[in-house]
Order: sequence, then C-alpha cells, then structure tokens
Amino acid sequence: MIGLTKDEQAAVKWLEKRGVRVAEPATLLTFRLSVRAGRRSPDAFSPVFVLTLVVCACAFGYVFLRLLPGVEGPDLPAGGYIFFTMAAVQLTLWLHIRAGDRRAAAWLGDRRLHRPRPSAADVLNGWYLTSLLVTFGGGAALAATMAAGGSLWAEFWLGLLAVGAAADAVVLTGILTRPVLAEDEGSLAVDVVTRLEDVHLLMPSVFALPLIADLTYGDRQGDPWLAGYVALAVATHAAGLFTQRRRRPALPADGHYGEVR
Repeated sequence: MIGLTKDEQAAVKWLEKRGVRVAEPATLLTFRLSVRAGRRSPDAFSPVFVLTLVVCACAFGYVFLRLLPGVEGPDLPAGGYIFFTMAAVQLTLWLHIRAGDRRAAAWLGDRRLHRPRPSAADVLNGWYLTSLLVTFGGGAALAATMAAGGSLWAEFWLGLLAVGAAADAVVLTGILTRPVLAEDEGSLAVDVVTRLEDVHLLMPSVFALPLIADLTYGDRQGDPWLAGYVALAVATHAAGLFTQRRRRPALPADGHYGEVR
C-alpha cells in the first residue's frame, strides 16, 4: 500500500474483508468506506464536539438529580451513565459515517446514478425491528406501569429509555433516508452492502443491559419482569444481528472498485 493515503488504505482493507482486492480504491469508495473502517472525517469534528458537550452536560446533571426534593439515591437507575455513554458512542460513529457520505455526495455531484432507495423492509430485518420494539416500546410500557404504581425509579428509567430511543431513531432515520450514492454498478453494490451493514450501528439491547446493575443491587417488585425484559431484548437483538449478516450480498467480482495492478 505504498503511496496510498490512510483513508485509501482503510478503504482497501474494507474491500478485502468482503472479497475484493484493489491496489487503489475509487475516490467515491474512499470517502464512504474509510469512515466505516475506523477513520475519522474532519467534517464531523464540529458536530461531534457539540454532541460531547451535550452528553457531558446531561451526565453531569444526572448526578444532581438526587438533590431534588423527594429523590433518594436508590431512586436513580444505577446504570444511568451507561445510557449517555452508549448514545454518545453510537452517535459519534454515525456522525463520522454521515460526514463521509456527504463528502462522497458532494464529490459525485450530477454524476450520481438515479436509483430509488430500498424500502425499510429491504434494509431492516424483522428481528431487528422486534428488538427495537421490545427494548423501547416494551421498556416504556413496563416503566409506565411501574411508575403508575408509585415507582420514582421507573420514571427516571423512562427518561433514560428516551435517550436511547432518540439515538437509535437518529441513526435509523439516516440509514433509511440516505440517497443511493453510486456512479457505476460496483459502487451501487457497495451502497447496498453499506446500507445493510450500517444497521449494526443500531444497538437497542445495549440500552436494556444497564438494568443488570439495578437487578443486582436493587430490590423492586418488578424485578422478575425487568429480568425477562432484558433477556428478551438481548435475544431479539442477537437474532437481528445474525439475520442481518446473512442478508448481506457478496460484492460482484466484475464490479469496478478501483485500480487493479
């Protein structure tokens, strides 16, 4: 890889992992694949900085919720900070990917192939959708039921669930509404694969796992229901991951992905 930039090297490695070998990746693919292979886009630094400030402010404010009248230490979910941390990690990754795609779109200009976006059903498998519904819809219903019974802990948990749901909603909306970014059949195949793989940025069960800390150290009437909720969220997410990987098509061997030497 002598003579290649670090972004080009990252794009080459991404293609190699999917069975395609090139000496120098196409410019369009370099923009898109480098950020998906761990590189950071400078265009994302400003929004990531703002995101970091917001998350830090929320996490800092979470500490002082226990100072509110009638709120005691056990009323706050023990894993609350994990919600903010995981939302920050997830959105940071997404912001860099979005920045890379925007650079690719700007570079492509009017040469972009006009193809319709795939439907949500073509992008998101049923198990992934079930995991989202279980984690956020089921979690919200469980929290609301416990809150109606007088649980202040459940009210705070409902707010934390909203943080995770908002993060996943931002990522999922971006995946489903992103235009097709391709200039030929090779980059069109890459667009299909990246859209399917970007779904893995959704991490619904990660926002259920923090409850393990409360199940371990807490003592609430709804603990058996919470344990079942966590288990179901993790199981459906795992099934979604497995199914999504199987849906990913192989890149066509005759596609153009860059210079071959």
